[in-house]
Amino acid sequence: MKKIPKSIQLFIKGFISLAFFSVLLSFVQGNELAKVFTQVNWLYMAITFGVTLVMVLASCAKWKLILDLKEDISFLKLFKIYLVGYFFSNILPSTVGGDVVRSYYAGKLIENQSYSAVSVFVERFSGIVFLFLLVAVAPLFQPHLYTNPYIFVPACAGLCFALVTGWIWKAKNPFHIPNLIAEKIFVILQALAKRMNSQMLLKLTNSLENLYRKVLSRLKKVREELGIAIAAIKSDKGFLYRLIFLTLFFYLLTWVNVYTSFMAFDVEVDFIKICAIVPAIMLVAHVPVTLLGNLGYFESVFVFYFLLVGVGGAESLAMGLLLRIKMLTMGIVGFATYLVYKQKNKLHLTGNKE
Repeated sequence: MKKIPKSIQLFIKGFISLAFFSVLLSFVQGNELAKVFTQVNWLYMAITFGVTLVMVLASCAKWKLILDLKEDISFLKLFKIYLVGYFFSNILPSTVGGDVVRSYYAGKLIENQSYSAVSVFVERFSGIVFLFLLVAVAPLFQPHLYTNPYIFVPACAGLCFALVTGWIWKAKNPFHIPNLIAEKIFVILQALAKRMNSQMLLKLTNSLENLYRKVLSRLKKVREELGIAIAAIKSDKGFLYRLIFLTLFFYLLTWVNVYTSFMAFDVEVDFIKICAIVPAIMLVAHVPVTLLGNLGYFESVFVFYFLLVGVGGAESLAMGLLLRIKMLTMGIVGFATYLVYKQKNKLHLTGNKE
């Protein structure tokens, strides 16, 4: 099966972004949105930008914690690299991912590209695992939300992903039984396709088998990287507790970030409701659908989910757009950092994502 050219992928994602914004603007009355933007609370506006900065600092601190297991690097140097990665991830419609950029630059500093890649993986992966758990348990703040499929399904998915992660981490040979089951299924499907003389079923089976092989290969790589991370953790008993603390602190900040972004427009939303639904929003909103940090789709998810807890569409869209503005602001700072950052073998914007 031929891969879709990257230029076509960018065009499709750009079109999807416009489609989401078109739906949003048809759903939210323009005068309602304009009214929300006129009631700016400048104190909370300053506070919410400060919260965003602290979130980036917390993420960078967690990354430094992991890198320090091998070599001590100044926080300022890593923070500059983190900002550059933020620019690549959230503003630049490039084939280079922010994590790849961070891994490259940090690898140059510690002269160990392999461990640099592991450090980025552990920083991201630990956050993802906690997000899975939060998606499952956060609705306990508002238990009736579990009756809503848009909360219940992500909660079940989060719990399943967390359990799978635990299995991959703890089991001696986690892929043996799933691989036996998958092989049996593919043999049965291929035999069925031949008996029915169905080329369509045969092609579908081959496509599914290829997809399975790719997923299995990626999971094995995750297992390998987890092994390296676990070995590093065992060398410092207090490391795991510090990692958990920084991860929890980051997610606490995500709740505060949304709350203060609402308050920046004098819209007061029950903080408990925010705690209950924001993890599900984060999981759903970060499925890569559109360009530039899921432009359009990201805002749509916020509007949809906050409607579930009684927050108006205009208010939620204004808050989502403010989150976008803060993201762009940090990205612009990252771009400025990229322009002045002095390092040997500087990474060019035309690099390829690995």
